[in-house]
Amino acid sequence: MTETTEAAVETHDEAHDDHHPSDWEYIKVAIILAVVTAAEVATYFESVFTFFETRWILLTSLFTMMIFKGWLVARVFMHLKQDKPVLQQSFFAGVLLATAVYIVTLLAFNVFG
Repeated sequence: MTETTEAAVETHDEAHDDHHPSDWEYIKVAIILAVVTAAEVATYFESVFTFFETRWILLTSLFTMMIFKGWLVARVFMHLKQDKPVLQQSFFAGVLLATAVYIVTLLAFNVFG
């Protein structure tokens, strides 16, 4: 190999390593996802239903946790933070559209009542 090719390969490897999170960052993300998932699962207990006077508060908190977890997974594991802003915006638009579809479906089944 020539010196130029070796330098290009080393530069590419160094640049490629900068885009990947460290092992510790993956562990932190896993802990955050576990805590948020535990909070979501905790909403299924009867005491939580009696704590919230109306369902819309419970559903709003569940939607918030759902969107946060989806955003975090996309940002870290799908490397969304390295993408161009237009791709980030299109992902965000897709999340908004999916949330709107969920809400319309829940309204159709009168879940908020």
